[in-house]
Amino acid sequence: MTENEELTREIGLLADSAENHPETGADIKSLAVGLWANFNEFSVEEIEDALRDVWRARGLPFNDNAGT
Repeated sequence: MTENEELTREIGLLADSAENHPETGADIKSLAVGLWANFNEFSVEEIEDALRDVWRARGLPFNDNAGT
């Protein structure tokens, strides 16, 4: 499995968990930094973009701290 596939899988697992608790929302920046610790081949910004795409596609609430 490639790094990209592994990252996609991890993001999917996080999104699955968020679907079980949609009321809590997600802090995209925190999730991205946490994932970056294991997937530092990617930039935090790349991981944030991937997270936003999945969260939007699934209609999940999130806190987007981009640019802050």
